[in-house]
Amino acid sequence: MRNSFNATRAAVLSIGLTLGALTGVSAPAIATEHVKDPRDAAYLEHVIAILRAHVLSMRAIIDESDMKYADNMVRHAEAFERAFGTVGPMDWHAAKAFQKTQKAGAPNRLTEDEFDDLAEASYRKVLGIKRAAKRYMRDKDGERMGTAIDSMIKSCGACHSKLPKGTVPSVWKGLKPQ
Repeated sequence: MRNSFNATRAAVLSIGLTLGALTGVSAPAIATEHVKDPRDAAYLEHVIAILRAHVLSMRAIIDESDMKYADNMVRHAEAFERAFGTVGPMDWHAAKAFQKTQKAGAPNRLTEDEFDDLAEASYRKVLGIKRAAKRYMRDKDGERMGTAIDSMIKSCGACHSKLPKGTVPSVWKGLKPQ
């Protein structure tokens, strides 16, 4: 039996809410001042919960490498890349972020090239997670996998730290490097 689009969407939203609750992310922690439409804020909350859930799942696999689901590492990495893409293609994401910096004070104002470099670095880090996951499946190198995750988190933070306060959500709030 096929699910209708609305049933599928409801299921995805339900899963997102559940994952958000499990990861301890509250709506106020995610909602930002620049998101005017509550539907947009709710959607962003779900995407962030999905991103966080994949990171937490990959870390759980690293911590318990002999677990039954350890072979899902690559699947989580690939799903993370797809979820990351729902925030916007990196060129679009960087363009929106760049526009926000132009409204910021002089110390945070960056050139387009500087922002392109930050955006490209973040995307390379996401791809690095996928490469590390494939290597993890071969040699169970949890340190390499953990480093790839931490490097991506730092890269996202490097870009977000350049934006005016209150314009971006705290995606990785509470997740410490391992």
